[in-house]
Amino acid sequence: MSRAGGLLAIVLIIVGAITSTPGLSFAGFLVGLTSLLTELWSRYGLRRVRYERRLANDRAVWGDEIGLDVSAWNDKPLPLAWLAVDDYVSEEASILGGNVQRSERPGLAILRSVWTIGWFERAARHLSISANRRGTFEFQSVRLSVADLFGQGAAAEEHAAPLRWIVRPRSVPVRSLGRDQHALDSLTARHSLFEDPSLFAGVRPYQPGDPIRRIHWRATARTGAPVSKRFDPSRTRDVLIALDVQTVAGPHWALHFDEDVLESLIVAALSLARHAVADGAAVGLAAAGYTASLRRLVFLPPRGGEDQLATIADFLGRLSEVPSAPFEHLLASLPPRLVPGTTIVVLSGRDPAPFGALLRRLDDTGYPVEFVAMGADAESAIARVRAFGLGARRATLTPDWRTGNALVLAG
Repeated sequence: MSRAGGLLAIVLIIVGAITSTPGLSFAGFLVGLTSLLTELWSRYGLRRVRYERRLANDRAVWGDEIGLDVSAWNDKPLPLAWLAVDDYVSEEASILGGNVQRSERPGLAILRSVWTIGWFERAARHLSISANRRGTFEFQSVRLSVADLFGQGAAAEEHAAPLRWIVRPRSVPVRSLGRDQHALDSLTARHSLFEDPSLFAGVRPYQPGDPIRRIHWRATARTGAPVSKRFDPSRTRDVLIALDVQTVAGPHWALHFDEDVLESLIVAALSLARHAVADGAAVGLAAAGYTASLRRLVFLPPRGGEDQLATIADFLGRLSEVPSAPFEHLLASLPPRLVPGTTIVVLSGRDPAPFGALLRRLDDTGYPVEFVAMGADAESAIARVRAFGLGARRATLTPDWRTGNALVLAG
């Protein structure tokens, strides 16, 4: 009982007794009882109270849902007429079936729930999280508040309760148009997205878009018609997918980006990686973007297996929307990290002029480069890359990255 409330109750009771006023004494009794109950809930209301949340999975693919169970326990003989829980969560998280409100903390929203729980009782609610945005999301702290039987705030406390989940990008099958190439490298595949320049297999008629270095000049002079060299598909290959996070022209540190182009590139990166792993290739990933660990450069060395694919999907899920460094810096850092002969698949949605010469240098020093362009300016980007004597193809997701059912490579 608070000192002021107790003193007021005693005074009212004494005055009522002296003046023979039962009503005044009864009012003093009510004041004392109210003060006692308020003190009771203030001191013991939050004792042995637990709030828990459980995710059905800490990984989800874009477009899916994650089950979220929240529960409150009152493990004592004192009932709770009003228990409020403010659960701080990433403001971009989409929680279905819950009361989500804005908070005073930047970047965070509040999942608010109110409970009435009897003594030794547990209450639970079943919600779900819509994975409608790629990224890393988290619950942080939880604030619990209780009130007495009269609805007056009695006690509150806050404690850390971190819980994180990742929304990975979606992936789609890879299809090829144009040249007879269908898959990333395989030990047993008869066709491959990449050919091994050491496995010369003859010549074929020249096709528009063939790099100049593929032209077989002696055979062209002999036949009188332009012909290009033909190579067998690679039977062993390490592939590194180099993802250009920057999607608009200008300095890399400008906080501007094209969300549709970036998400298309990320879906394409995971789709190509999945295709390669399925064909038995060793696949890695490199990107100049921030992740949850705030590393400036993401680099996963080529490796095979489903575990590697899961790691790539996690890194792509965490990848920031803006670059952390110039793409040229990433490309320049690759040779010391890669086995000679590793094919570098460059995925980009912008003009490659700033790094075109570097791509040519990588190709000339034993790291074959294949440029894959996306976005509205893909054709001009392909033409520029081919002017450097490199192979280039266009990738499209029709109608868009959200609903497209295949990644189509053409060229």
